[in-house]
Order: sequence, then structure tokens, then C-alpha cells
Amino acid sequence: MKTKSTKSSRLDISPLDGKISAPLYEQLAERLARAISDGSLAPGQQVPPEADLMEIFGISRVTVRQAIQRLARNGQVESRRGKGTFVSRPSFQQDLSNLQGFQDALRQQGIEPETELLEFSGSLGRVDPTVPAGLKLPVRLRRRYCIDGEAFAIVEAYLPAEAAQLGEQRAAHLSVYEILQQFLGIHIGRADVAIQCTRASSKVARDLGLPPVSYVLVMHRTSYSTAGAACEHMRISIVPDRYTFRMTASGPMQLANGVLPVASGVP
Repeated sequence: MKTKSTKSSRLDISPLDGKISAPLYEQLAERLARAISDGSLAPGQQVPPEADLMEIFGISRVTVRQAIQRLARNGQVESRRGKGTFVSRPSFQQDLSNLQGFQDALRQQGIEPETELLEFSGSLGRVDPTVPAGLKLPVRLRRRYCIDGEAFAIVEAYLPAEAAQLGEQRAAHLSVYEILQQFLGIHIGRADVAIQCTRASSKVARDLGLPPVSYVLVMHRTSYSTAGAACEHMRISIVPDRYTFRMTASGPMQLANGVLPVASGVP
């Protein structure tokens, strides 16, 4: 039995048993699932290619694909066209029912992300077209979030002019809501949030290490003080497979209300 692939050698490569009731694809799926659960195959790591698994276990391509499909249905692996199959990485969540900062949402899940300040501009000197009209927020902060050394989000925040006094050193260590509440003494009263899936700009794709043509989840948030003044506008670009937004709504959700009818041509 050959074991050319170092990735394959992390698996239990003892022969599958064709005499027991469990089909071969189930046995292989359980073998791979065990390697994932014990860390032999780590999140984000590529699963041994089909050809390797066929050679190691003496099974058909159909059997290998059935095993991989089972793991995919369980959310344990994900296939990437032209690249192979990879162990699924953990997805992080944010509950939109609560008013909280992006970094605070991660900390509540026991995650302390690595952050890198990419830009801190005391005055833009121009009107940024991505900021809603009428918002006087001339200070821009741009930050990259990483987990386990892998970038998964870019935050671009626009803040009041007084935030310029913060300086780059402190801006690098404070979250946006910490800047507003601890440094500026602003109490957040509410926030308007919108989320869309859109094509990443070349700059965002580069900073996230994504291919040139990639899509990201973008959350737009405008926060208001308890006095009703806009005090922050934020745009967060997130790698889609790493993040989930949740919310709780009471009563039936009238999703169809926002959909415009299409004219059928029938009078």
C-alpha cells in the first residue's frame, strides 16, 4: 500500500472492511471525520485528493465522492472549484438583535482577533462617496481583522473630527465603539444596519488575500448617539464563509413587502 502523500499519512490508512454491513463510503467518511475531530486534518487544510484516497484504500472514485458528499452535507468539508476539498473553518456569528460592536461580538464568542491598523486619517479633505450624504464624519479608520493569521474582515469606519486627537497608537488598540464611548464620551442610542453581498473592490480583495474576482459580505452601519446625532459610519467587508449574521424577530416576517411586483402585461 503506497502512501506518497504526506497529507494522506495523517489518516488511519488501515484497509476498509468490505465484509461488514457499513458501506465502504461510510467507513471512509467516518475515517476522515475522525481525522478532522482529532485535529489530524485541521480547519482550512486540504483533504487528500480523490486519486490518493482511491490508491490508499483500493476503492473507486464513486466511493470516494460519496464519502466526501456525506462530509459536505454535515458541514465538515467544503469543495472549492479547481482547488479541491478542504476542512471547513469555524464560522463566527453576530446577533443583530443586540447593539454591539463588531469586535465585541467576536469577544463574546471567546475570540480575540488579531488586528492591524491600515490607515488612520485625521481629515479626509474630501467627501467620501461611500458615506451617506449629510454625515459630518471626517476621520477615517481602516483596520484588518485576522484569526490564526488569516485575514477575514476589513473595517472602514468614519468618525467625528474630535477622534483625530486619538492618534494612531491608541487607534490601533481601541475598537470603534470603544473610541466613541471611552475616548469621546458618546453614548450609543441606536444603529441602522444594512447587509449585502457584493463584489470586493481590488483594494479589499488584496487586503483580504482573495482572488481579484471575489465576493464579500458588506455590512453598512450608521450609529447615532442618545441625542440623535450620527456619530459613526462603518463599512465591514467580510469573507462570506467565515461569518453569520443572526437576528430574532417577533411575529411573522413580511419579506414580500419589500419586493416590487413585476408587470405581467395582463390588464
